[in-house]
Amino acid sequence: MLGPINYLTRHFINVLAGSTAFIVSVVNISGIAMILSLPLAMGAYYLSNKITFAVQNANQRKKIGLSKSEYQLIDAQLKQAKAHTQSLTQQIVRVRSIRSFKQINEMSKLSKRIINIVQTNPQKFYAVEDFFYAHLPSAVQLSDKYTLLTKEQVTGNEIHLALEDTRKTLKDLHVTMEEDLKNALASDIENLKIELDFAKMSNEKRKERLKVGGE
Repeated sequence: MLGPINYLTRHFINVLAGSTAFIVSVVNISGIAMILSLPLAMGAYYLSNKITFAVQNANQRKKIGLSKSEYQLIDAQLKQAKAHTQSLTQQIVRVRSIRSFKQINEMSKLSKRIINIVQTNPQKFYAVEDFFYAHLPSAVQLSDKYTLLTKEQVTGNEIHLALEDTRKTLKDLHVTMEEDLKNALASDIENLKIELDFAKMSNEKRKERLKVGGE
């Protein structure tokens, strides 16, 4: 859940630590022992990375008000969701109908939007837990099942019914994931409404003051 700035900062510190260790070891170690300089620099880089990463995570947890266990849980779910979304995206090129292509493509886009929202504001995870635990995994499983059935090109009433049932369930999941997105955005929309109401009230008061002043 750390952003690109944290990534760049961390690796700048790591390179600085590794370079410093290498220079110090070269200056202070002579002869055949100098072969240890590179391993020491690599060790310093690795250790610096572990420490800096831990500090950045701790600062991020404190900033967003999550406990260590909550932060780790959400981070793990985000990683899993990204893997699921990648699998869902891969199904797009395997489907054999325009309708299914559009549907799975839209579900993939919805998934990415929800993941990005939670990545930016991890507290929103609790508003869309079902998306991570049930809806997205089900979408991946069903799309995989659907593409497998269509790939076999087996005719018969049973296969036809299975395909229709899978299409219907995927359509229902699409609607459900749209609701997940709305839930993820709900607090932002509510805050926007409050800000708009406040702005309108402030504008009305300003007009009243101007009116009184003009009289």
